[in-house]
Amino acid sequence: MNTTTPSSPPDGLISTIMPSLPLPTGLAWSWTTILTMLVPSYLLLVRYLRFQRLHSYRARFPQYFSPDGSPANLDKMTLQDAHQIHMDLSQREFPYLYRRALFFALFKTYSIPSISSLLLATGQLSTTKTASKRATDTEVLIGEIIINPPWEKRGLEALARMNWLHGRWQKAGRIKNGDLLYTLSMFALEPERWIGRWEWRGVSVVERCALGVVWREVGELMGIGMEDLERFGKKGEGSERGTGEEEESGLEWMEKMERWSEWYEDTEVRYTESNEKVAKHTVDLLLMSQPSFLRDVGKGFIGVLMGKRLRETMNFPEPAQWQEKSLTWFLLFRGWVLLHLSPPRFEWMVLRRIDKDVDPATGKYHYNEYELDPWYVKPTFWKRWGPSALLRRLAGAPVPGDGGSRFQPEGYHIHEVGPEKLRGQGKEEIEEMMRDLERRRLEVLAKGGCTGGAGGGRCPMGLA
Repeated sequence: MNTTTPSSPPDGLISTIMPSLPLPTGLAWSWTTILTMLVPSYLLLVRYLRFQRLHSYRARFPQYFSPDGSPANLDKMTLQDAHQIHMDLSQREFPYLYRRALFFALFKTYSIPSISSLLLATGQLSTTKTASKRATDTEVLIGEIIINPPWEKRGLEALARMNWLHGRWQKAGRIKNGDLLYTLSMFALEPERWIGRWEWRGVSVVERCALGVVWREVGELMGIGMEDLERFGKKGEGSERGTGEEEESGLEWMEKMERWSEWYEDTEVRYTESNEKVAKHTVDLLLMSQPSFLRDVGKGFIGVLMGKRLRETMNFPEPAQWQEKSLTWFLLFRGWVLLHLSPPRFEWMVLRRIDKDVDPATGKYHYNEYELDPWYVKPTFWKRWGPSALLRRLAGAPVPGDGGSRFQPEGYHIHEVGPEKLRGQGKEEIEEMMRDLERRRLEVLAKGGCTGGAGGGRCPMGLA
């Protein structure tokens, strides 16, 4: 390295003061040395920051770790702690793939004939407008449930609205409990699978437990029966647990749910014409914002993400081999870049998909992301004329503010989300459902956080 004595100015200072002078050979070598030091330092800094949030769990939640750092006491994980970890996972660590995994989780349920036939019967997939609104409404309600804790009013209202929309078909005998449980299993399991396959790191044991705690609570608040899961516990679990003295951890619930969902797929998944029609409508919806000359290519990439079994149940064409290889390498390269070159998403960079507060001008919430039609999106200048909006304009797709009030740019009330013909209906029933959920919450707290079991105390699956 180029050295200097205390009486001579540093080379960098000379180049700053007299940049027009020819650079001596020694100075050029000095910049090479500086870069040689900076590049490894940057790579080490990125890697440190990348794992900082994961490593912070030991300080934030020490009760779930043993002194050597291994997971411990996961059966004691509370819903509050699980919700915080789940928010980190879905909003900060892996927001891009988590959201897409949820969409494909829902798409995967269309391979169940009883689900796909009901979707066709509702008529919600009969036109592009109704199909895009249904998809957005599902995203909005799931987003409200994920982002807002289920013990707060806003999260409870979203759960109540979801229960009311499903309740009409449950009363008519059109929705089976098994189908609801399978849908819940996909929401719980698919994000972890996608993250493990494509992201810069996999889901940790503590994070997997948090996923189980959160999604089990959602299922219980939706009234989904989970008795069938008991026979899919490992030997010594399930019905042999017996007295209720031991609480089931979210990790154990995830393992049982995974085994049960595999069995349910073997039992229920098969090709029917309704599967194929629903898949076609959904894929057409996904490609609506793409230029027409790219839609066949996009369809092939969707086929890659679907996987062989799902393609067969929907009579979906096989993607070209080059598409499978190129998408695989792209996603793996993306994970490598995120791990080694890209700093993590800091708090000010977190994208708020749903407004935290109501718009004072309309008294409604706005949705801030869209890939289909811009339902509930506030038509700001950036959302109408930013890069993504310009690409949509080139493809002939609508942007926020187009069509006047067609896409409801004023926002939404949670109790109105759903099919247009049901807008404004069910408000009284939803309020009653919310009171029931609130009563359940107070009963849990009155028992010290436990809904059952011996000795009261903090119940990991309850609202502690």
